[in-house]
Order: sequence, then structure tokens, then C-alpha cells
Amino acid sequence: MMIEQIEKLKARLQLPLPGIIAQMRMAPPTRTRNMDIPASARQSGVMILLVEGDKELNTILIRRTEDGNTHSGQISFPGGKKDPNDAHIEHTALRECEEEIGILRHEIQVLGQLTPLYIPPSNFWVTPTIGFIEKVLAFKPSEREVQEIIKVPFSLLFDKRIREERTVKRSDMKDMDMKTPVYALNDEIIIWGATAMILSELQVVWNDL
Repeated sequence: MMIEQIEKLKARLQLPLPGIIAQMRMAPPTRTRNMDIPASARQSGVMILLVEGDKELNTILIRRTEDGNTHSGQISFPGGKKDPNDAHIEHTALRECEEEIGILRHEIQVLGQLTPLYIPPSNFWVTPTIGFIEKVLAFKPSEREVQEIIKVPFSLLFDKRIREERTVKRSDMKDMDMKTPVYALNDEIIIWGATAMILSELQVVWNDL
């Protein structure tokens, strides 16, 4: 059944995506629908890694280390900026996934991609790639970049009861708070901003299966 779901998801990703309409359901109030993307925007890729576990699909999130950078301490997908040696943005996501959580890139089956999203605070133009791996024996988090690896079952992630509004610290102005839609897995794991917007599109795609 799980492999059948993966094949359906792969086929769905080849069709037109819900895009910005789905993303905006979880957008911060500072986000506008028609946001100009500057020429200086840096290409980056994130990996939405799907993993079997407890008879259902899970995805892998990370909590970034507290290093003072723009997204310090936030919950995100493994990922980062495109390297000159990356042949394609898909390769960026695979490489970053390997570097940050220790999953070898050749073990990941790439299913497709979601709609690219611009992140103003870091000036990143992010393309989410969706990959699948049947089993993970062990994660190897990067000591420099990853504080915590978080495995989340779809049954929890897409439970409408965890979608709410919370007050968070802005990424671009850390001394200012704002109220924004979040996925509140618990009081310690709050997903918002670009990661929540990406998950919102993934949820719409998943519901189409």
C-alpha cells in the first residue's frame, strides 16, 4: 500500500501544482502573494524526505543550530544554497540532505518537485524536491548545522488540529514578534514561515491522491 501511495504521489507531481494558492494558506502576514524576486536571489534546494515508519509515511525535519544566522534555531527541511558544482537544483537537495542528516544521496528515490518559493529574509529562491527512502538505519546529523532531527508521521503533520496561530520571532527583525499560521506539533516544535508554506502545498498534493 505504501509503495502504491509513493507511485501515485510521483505521478501527481508531474501534473500542474497548486502553487502559491496552497502556499499562502500558511504564509506569515508579512508575505504578499505577488512578491517580486530580485535578480540577486540565491538558488537553493530543500529535501522533503519521505520515510516508511510505523506502517505509514513520515517526513524528516531538522532544527537548525543556534548560530546567529537568519534562520537560526528554526524548524526546516534539510537544504541549502546551490553549489557551483551542483548540476541541477535537485542535486543540491540530495547533497544537502546527505551533508546535514547523513542519508546517502544515491539511496534516495526522487519523486518530483513542488513549487519554488522565495524567502525574503535570506534572499533564497527555494525549490523543494521530494524524495523517498524505504528504511533509515541511522541518521548522522551535522554537528555544525543540525541541532535536532525530527521524524513526523503524516497522520500528525496533516491533522487539522495542529494548524493554529502563534506568536513567533521574525527572521528579519529578531527583536520583533508577529502572529502567523503554524503547524504546532507540540510546544517545542513549531513550524512556520517558508517550511509551513511548503508543507501546505504538499498537503494539498497529498489530498489529491
